[in-house]
Amino acid sequence: MRQLTLNELENKFKNYISDVEYCEFSEVSNKLTQLIYLLKHQDISNRILERIENDYSEIKTKLPSDFNNIKSSEKRIIIQSLLTPDIQGAFAYFTILTKFNQEKKSTPHYIELSRYWYDKGRDFHEYQRTFNNYFLTPFKDLFLWYIYESNIVSDCDYFSHESRDKIEEQLLELKEMLIKQNYGQQVIFDEIDELKELTNRVNKKNWFEIIKGKFIDLALSEIISIEIAKTIIKTLTGSETNLLK
Repeated sequence: MRQLTLNELENKFKNYISDVEYCEFSEVSNKLTQLIYLLKHQDISNRILERIENDYSEIKTKLPSDFNNIKSSEKRIIIQSLLTPDIQGAFAYFTILTKFNQEKKSTPHYIELSRYWYDKGRDFHEYQRTFNNYFLTPFKDLFLWYIYESNIVSDCDYFSHESRDKIEEQLLELKEMLIKQNYGQQVIFDEIDELKELTNRVNKKNWFEIIKGKFIDLALSEIISIEIAKTIIKTLTGSETNLLK
């Protein structure tokens, strides 16, 4: 499976989840299973799922490993603790994941979560509407928040659209600095433009390594000075490099 860029993943996620939302109830099980499978096998989305598990570990620990050994009073306490839309979205993901990990999947496999947790619905159509409201949509909104607005907190995190915009501003400032110091060659700007594009597909750790490799090579090729290379690397990564003497 080819690894998708952030933009490609966003579009595919929206298409998949729209299919789940508007399909017949009999198709939800198959389509939602395909969506979760996709998300777990793409590097960017799998990292987002890992972040959800880390960021909302408190709600995760409250949930049973299966849905057979939990009292009604315990369910009620959990539901009452879902005080914000993002917590609701995390709860939705964890419960959907529990169903995803079950080998046997019946027709109402996912939509029956609405009956189990909220005791709502008299038939499969009502199960599906409640499932969309309490599970599918909150999960969609939370996942897209990570794509649009999340900040990088770990080296293995990928860039969101907002963090990419900040990087783009930083790279523009870098170009202006290089022009002022008479290093305005097209080859340098091409490398900087490639760095901008790479934020669409690589994580922070790999991006930093690419930065170091690019500007060390430019310095060794005497296209830029060693001091300029060090300045660029420190500006973009926040750390010194010992590879240039």
